[in-house]
Amino acid sequence: VVDTNVLLNLATPVVDGRAQAPSGEDPLKTLLTAYDIHIPASVLGEVADATGDDDLLAAAADLVLQATHNLTTHDVDEPLDYGLDRGESDCIWLANELAADLFITDEFNTTNYLFVTLALDDQNSLFTTPHILCTLAAHGILSEEYVDAALTYYVETKGWDTQYVAQLRQQYLRG
Repeated sequence: VVDTNVLLNLATPVVDGRAQAPSGEDPLKTLLTAYDIHIPASVLGEVADATGDDDLLAAAADLVLQATHNLTTHDVDEPLDYGLDRGESDCIWLANELAADLFITDEFNTTNYLFVTLALDDQNSLFTTPHILCTLAAHGILSEEYVDAALTYYVETKGWDTQYVAQLRQQYLRG
């Protein structure tokens, strides 16, 4: 189960034409082909809401919408209330309902990460976008060089926590 920002973040370097964007691989497509991805309908709504502008976020959202045939969408009838946004709450409910192996979120830079951890059932493994990128590199699905460049890109453009990213690099990447 994947949250909105994960999808948008993975699509961003693919549509970013600036020199600092990593190139040569497609992390969104890679995730969607490596895993059976499930999302609540609210996530698709959040992605659709991000379209329509002439900016990087809208371009990323358009790319995600083009890939919806690779996503299994579910209606969530009983959203959780943990003080998280609707998409995150619905993702947690869906991950618990499906007994999903993974729940991927980008809440690691906030205190919401603690609420996500508490709300997930024990069978779910909580991942973040940098963690899943490193895992894909460790399994040879994405190149380590690309993931290393992507992590630098996200630290610089998204403000991802440098210590967290450094720990993941040390644990998963050889370089």
